[in-house]
Amino acid sequence: MASNPTKHIPYLDGWRGLAIIAVLVSHFKATQEFSWLGGFGVQLFFVLSGFLMGNLLFIKKVPLKDFFVRRMSRVFPTFWVFVIAMAAYAAFLQPVRYVATRAELLSTFTFLCNYFPVDMNIWHRGWPIGHLWSLCVEEHSYLLLAAGAVLVGKLKNRYAGAAFLLVSTGVIMAINAYYPSHTPAGATPWFLRSEAAALGLIAAAAYRVTAASTQAKWIRETHPLLAVLSFVMAIACYSIFAHKRLLFTIGPLFLAYSINHLERMPQFIRQLLASRVMQWFGVCSFSLYLWQQPIYYAVIEGRWPHMAGLLAAIAVGAVSYYLFENPMRLYLNSKWSERRALPARSLPAAEAPVA
Repeated sequence: MASNPTKHIPYLDGWRGLAIIAVLVSHFKATQEFSWLGGFGVQLFFVLSGFLMGNLLFIKKVPLKDFFVRRMSRVFPTFWVFVIAMAAYAAFLQPVRYVATRAELLSTFTFLCNYFPVDMNIWHRGWPIGHLWSLCVEEHSYLLLAAGAVLVGKLKNRYAGAAFLLVSTGVIMAINAYYPSHTPAGATPWFLRSEAAALGLIAAAAYRVTAASTQAKWIRETHPLLAVLSFVMAIACYSIFAHKRLLFTIGPLFLAYSINHLERMPQFIRQLLASRVMQWFGVCSFSLYLWQQPIYYAVIEGRWPHMAGLLAAIAVGAVSYYLFENPMRLYLNSKWSERRALPARSLPAAEAPVA
């Protein structure tokens, strides 16, 4: 296992690149054969986030202010621009005009669109925000992980973090077993709700923290082929045996295991993930994921050919990353670093008492 997965590790960028490539192939392929790659790609994002965030909050114990500033500087500016642009696009430019309701706008801006409005499915395709459910899941998971880190810090027990995350994983597993036959209220499918969809993310964090706290060799130093086998089994869950009870219970666990042992996979796999192409897709993945959605809608509605849609999605995502997302992230992070570096100001001198 990587001893410090928060530093820049090329093959982790490549894992993220594999995730966005899977989503793009799913959305812009000419046949239905690879439709399963969309959910698979999103799950690749989830387990990587869990692996990294579990390390940051429970092992490195990064201050919550730093943690959330870093998350917000990367996500919020580009996300806000995207939502505003899509609201305007839907109202004035798309072939079938759609004006987002106040409830929709509020739930979208506050990362609650996988729950509200309760009478409107997030996949209704009135405007191109159907993919934002996954971003909601990530943000909600960060809040859960942060709350758990605070609780664990107060307990001051070596195994408290692992226990919290393992129990959380078990609860999500139970929810995913319960929801198919006891569907919760709301128009959006149950498997897009954070308490169900976050399984891979929380499981990856749980494995990472458990391995760090126990130092057990059978957890940390497994055979390299087991990680490969686990990845192959995850693919089978999403493709050959595509069934909700596998997709939302077993499949994410296989990927959570694989990401935690990615360092022990055969070298050629890590070299492939660390290639320049895979790293580039990984670095640009957030902008690519956001801005491909309206182009994807144009493709499935027959207004754009598949290959032209794919090339346009990559181009727009790249422009977003280089001209806005990355400069804004660097600017906000530098301002935060400058603020933290400022020496504590001395208290103002006490005023003389009035006679």
